Amino acid sequence: MNANRNRTSEGHRWISCITRPSFILVACALVLCSLSGCRITDHDDEGGGITPADIHIPASGYEKADPAKLPKLVFDADTIDAGTIAQGTVVTKTYGFVNNGGSDLIIADVRSTCGCTIGKNWPRHPLKPGERGSIDVSFDSEGRNGVQTKSVSIVSNAVPSTHMLILRSEVTAPSK
Repeated sequence: MNANRNRTSEGHRWISCITRPSFILVACALVLCSLSGCRITDHDDEGGGITPADIHIPASGYEKADPAKLPKLVFDADTIDAGTIAQGTVVTKTYGFVNNGGSDLIIADVRSTCGCTIGKNWPRHPLKPGERGSIDVSFDSEGRNGVQTKSVSIVSNAVPSTHMLILRSEVTAPSK
């Protein structure tokens, strides 16, 4: 059997020598990446304050939960009409809300389906029951014309976990 080990070609030994250090290098990189932590959303660079320790899920689909103990996201208005605006105008509206539930509310993400509409400036920390917050939604009307209805989805630990906000406006094109 030792004779078979000695027959290993030089090329095989070279690959074996390269593979071991590469494996160690990749393993070290993975450990360093895992030590740097993970983010709840890709927006956390904007001054995030939520950590995995803040997340508490009081019930699962297999348990009966007391609805009064769950966070509840209630907006002052789900839809805002920005009125008639000139093409090229950027409109920003603020959607106020309150946590009407019985535990901390965490907004994990705010996303739109279009690059012309952006949700920003939402609370990056857990909101206690009864605490108020707001989310700004901006719409850039450049290249748009006519009635525009834009939506932004809010993902949170409330029930239901996704809430839609609507921003409407009528964009008028410049006269020719």
